[in-house]
Amino acid sequence: MNWHFRLKSVAVRFVTLSLLLWLVGILVPAAVLAQGGLAFSGSFHNQDFVIPQGASVNGPGIYVVVFNNGSETINIRMTSQAPPGVTISLSDQQFTLAPGAQQQVLIGLAVAVDAVPGDYDLNVAAQSYTEGVSGIQIAGAAGQTAKLTVTGESAKVTLQALSPDGQPVVAAVHLYRVENGQNMEVAYSQTGTLQATVVPGSYTSASYIGGQQVAEQSFILAVNDNKTVDLSGATVYFASFGVVPNYSKDNGELAFMQVVYTVKNLYQQVDTGEVLLQISFNGTPQAPFTLVTLSPLAVGSSGLNYNYIPTGGWVDGSYDFQLQLNVDGKLYTSSTLQHLDVSGGKVATVETTSPTASSSVSAASGGKGMSPYLFGGIIAVVVVAGILVFWFRRRNK
Repeated sequence: MNWHFRLKSVAVRFVTLSLLLWLVGILVPAAVLAQGGLAFSGSFHNQDFVIPQGASVNGPGIYVVVFNNGSETINIRMTSQAPPGVTISLSDQQFTLAPGAQQQVLIGLAVAVDAVPGDYDLNVAAQSYTEGVSGIQIAGAAGQTAKLTVTGESAKVTLQALSPDGQPVVAAVHLYRVENGQNMEVAYSQTGTLQATVVPGSYTSASYIGGQQVAEQSFILAVNDNKTVDLSGATVYFASFGVVPNYSKDNGELAFMQVVYTVKNLYQQVDTGEVLLQISFNGTPQAPFTLVTLSPLAVGSSGLNYNYIPTGGWVDGSYDFQLQLNVDGKLYTSSTLQHLDVSGGKVATVETTSPTASSSVSAASGGKGMSPYLFGGIIAVVVVAGILVFWFRRRNK
């Protein structure tokens, strides 16, 4: 009986020592990676994507954040893995992070028309690396995994941000799929109009101006639906905006551009409304300047105009005009964009377009994914602790 107990004790010690050595081998590299400073967070792993064939998903609420918690600057390379027929787009592919810095990377998905329906795993990861004589050396990596379901059934929806009197307005428009009480972002636009192909189901949508929600609408989409949803809410907006060329009577050349616009306030009186003009020449933006300050900005319409002449006179090239409205010192909304080409002292073309959508930073933050090595180490600690407790109890009997 004593020999049997000693044999079991030796076996327990051997297993315990082996697990401890394995644990050291796992946790030491993990500690080195932590000292390298790379950390990973974001909302990507919380997503449960359901996308029909030939459709896409995007929005500022779908992202990852890469952190440098170390003391040295690191190089980052983003990677992704997706099944055939599925494309993952990243707003940034490679970048450098200084100590203490972080970078948000927006994520979009596109599913090809011929993608095979089914359930898949998606992965987005960040690799920190160094470049030397022997080439690129990976110093550390971290990532997140999300679920994707590709379906063959679909529906279409068009969202339009409108003023209370039915006029289109420039606004941020979001579309969310409602699943188990959670809003999953599926599409986004900053122009006030959004068209999307989505899976049938329950949805909610909202429009924002200056970061403030002005309208919300919930609805259900059935298979093959093609629905238009108006997002109408009380707001302040540019009811009209145009640029009119005026020519000199002496030589017939362009003298000035008359900027004509109407500010419409259907919400409530605010203390101060400031209209600024943003002009870009050949794609290079100039500093915006104030056209008028309305104190207060009363409820109703204000028709205004301004005669613009560039410093140094007109030069052949492309000009873009856009108005910005600040309410109480904060950017509230923007107008459509007026584009014109000047050649030989004449205006060749005048075009009106919606403003270019730009990436938005989401205030939401996701939890950090746990490293599989660290998770394995924790399991090992629990196993070793259990063995030691069992061993000492048997020994004391």
